Amino acid sequence: MPPTVARWPRILSEQLVPVPEPLAVALAPAGAAGAGGAPPRDVVSSAARALLDCTPLAPNTWPPWLAPHQVPAAERLTSIIARHGGALLADEVGLGKSYVALAVALARCEPFTLVVPAVLVPQWRTLLDRFGVHDTPIITHESLSVSAVRPSGRPTVAFFVVDEAHRFRNPDTNRYRALARLVVGSRVLLITATPIHNSVADLLHLLRLFLRDHAFAALGVPSLRNAARREADRSLAPAAVARVIVARSRERVQTGYDGGPVSMVFPRSTTEALRAGPGSDALISDLVAGVAQLRAGGGAAPLLRLMLLRRLGSSLPAFHVALARYDAYLDLATRAAAEGRALTPRDIQLVLFPLLLDHGGGGPGPFAGDRRILSRLRGLLARPSTGDPKADALERLLAERPVKTIVFTDAQPTARYLLQRLHHRRVAAVFGHAGRFASGEAPRQEVLRAFAPRAQGGSPPVAALETDVLIATDLLSEGLNLQDAERVVHYDLPWSPARLAQRVGRIDRLGSAHVSITTVTFLPPPPLARALAIEERLATKVGAQHVAGTNGRLDWCDQLAPLASSTCSAPVSSCAAVVGEQPCTVLVVRIAKLVEAIVVEGETARTNPAAATRILAAAGAAEPVAVDRQLVQKAIDAAAPLIRSRLAAAQDARWRASDRDRFARRLIPWVLSAARRAARRGDGEQLAALDALVSRLASGMTAGEELLLEDLLSRPQPLLVQDLLTWHHALTPADPRDSAITVELVAALMVVA
Repeated sequence: MPPTVARWPRILSEQLVPVPEPLAVALAPAGAAGAGGAPPRDVVSSAARALLDCTPLAPNTWPPWLAPHQVPAAERLTSIIARHGGALLADEVGLGKSYVALAVALARCEPFTLVVPAVLVPQWRTLLDRFGVHDTPIITHESLSVSAVRPSGRPTVAFFVVDEAHRFRNPDTNRYRALARLVVGSRVLLITATPIHNSVADLLHLLRLFLRDHAFAALGVPSLRNAARREADRSLAPAAVARVIVARSRERVQTGYDGGPVSMVFPRSTTEALRAGPGSDALISDLVAGVAQLRAGGGAAPLLRLMLLRRLGSSLPAFHVALARYDAYLDLATRAAAEGRALTPRDIQLVLFPLLLDHGGGGPGPFAGDRRILSRLRGLLARPSTGDPKADALERLLAERPVKTIVFTDAQPTARYLLQRLHHRRVAAVFGHAGRFASGEAPRQEVLRAFAPRAQGGSPPVAALETDVLIATDLLSEGLNLQDAERVVHYDLPWSPARLAQRVGRIDRLGSAHVSITTVTFLPPPPLARALAIEERLATKVGAQHVAGTNGRLDWCDQLAPLASSTCSAPVSSCAAVVGEQPCTVLVVRIAKLVEAIVVEGETARTNPAAATRILAAAGAAEPVAVDRQLVQKAIDAAAPLIRSRLAAAQDARWRASDRDRFARRLIPWVLSAARRAARRGDGEQLAALDALVSRLASGMTAGEELLLEDLLSRPQPLLVQDLLTWHHALTPADPRDSAITVELVAALMVVA
């Protein structure tokens, strides 16, 4: 017998016992052995604090100029930024987001930079001067669109505030790519009331400015980029990203924060609709039929027709200009086809149809037919005019109810036409960066002060410049305070309902002097409405935008804040039970470095932090009862497969995920080879640096980090390991919690009927 065998212990089969399943051990509840478990208030408070999952901060004295609803927003944003490196403020229009953002920036006691649209620079500069912040740099959105930003090393600015951040929702634009590079390594506060214009992808692209791609893998979103591109399920994305967003509806603010030195009073809002077109129904029908026959543009032809129809719905002058542009496109496409070449970016830019570059002109065939149709359309427009029912309706509206009114249109020719049509009234217009009174051109700011002197902080204008009607394109619909006005007219319907909210937000604001305001929407006449189907398009987009917070679907974190502010606390894994209408169990579980709320009903477990928040809030006033330990264990067993899948997703996102970005997939094996060579040399310092580099590549990147790496890989010089290490060391150090793949039951709350 070999000597080693004799040293082995003898174990009888009767002595074998099953080893507890590791997940069951990690999720074992505590505090339920007593008669009633832990006090429900203590469990609720602990659960709320865990779900908010923010870094504890030193008490801060906020400036007295913040309203009651703004202080909790500033506190929450400060905590989110400390925890995640950035945050999104998406409160509804008119709640004072600029003041909240400025308070957050000033509380950091460090230099910061503003990124705002050019039209808002004077307004922001006035606000900064008012509070003695005179030297703050301001970068305009427009400057980012035309200049490349390639910061080297760590940025000199530690904090950026980006106003009207929805303008950065498209990652393929120069503007987005420049900002993404600019904010690498910095903290970021994004501000917009409308983060979603088309789909939740808009929101995800915004958050990637400061979140790494796999930041929410433990919450069911393995890759933010893939979710945005519809390459992965994104149904769980809104609930996950709510943790980095403050997005409260007006109703939430009024019910949750009324009282204090600032009254939560908003003007009462009424809406009405008028259906009218810029010509007779017969003329509109003939023009619509003609546009429907246009065929040039290949795959982009439907888009070209839609653009023409939208201009027709705006006004006949706008339709005239659109036809001229279409004719110019036909000229260029015909010339390019005759020369045997494709259209160039320079060609397309001249007629403002950049999308055609992807589709070409569709061949020479449709050009002759389209020219005949254009000639027929111009002939219809040249007939003796039968009037403009749409402009007539606007004039009647202004005459019957003469109040300060903003008339919004998305077509500059329409703005010029209305200015001429209404010249006998006290009217002015703002389009692009220019302003104009009926008597002649004027600086844009002068026009705004003449129309809204109180909101713009100016003195009343001289009698000759007093303005009651302001005609504006949508460039005016963002950010500006114009609450001297009492009515907004949507002369055209925009592409997105978010634009409608931005327009109304110019006058529907906290502190308005008006008891009520009115919104009037012009709808296209039936022949045009059927062709555009614009109302159906808007209704579809509204459904997507409801997750953006203006209807309160992302404000569950805000509703948790009062519960978390309690001084009560319960030990980790504590349980409580209360009486309620619908039996269920709320499990608050820490998965990796994030905290999830799971609602278990019967044998069905689902992640739903919004529903869990409502249950936790109701439990505070409910009758406590004894905890049934077996029912708690059944709920944990029901949730175990879901938790196990989340743990696997967090692990996969770090090391084995197939959705790792293309750069990491190419670079990790190469860096590991360099690490093996360093190990053979006994170079411990280099080995540690390469190990940290692999960890960063495996953990995913922000949009800016990925772009900087793309810049590095696109250089003509051969790539060296030292180049990657330099890129790595220039970035913010990785959070050590990123490597923790753990699970823990934070709290459990049972509701029994």
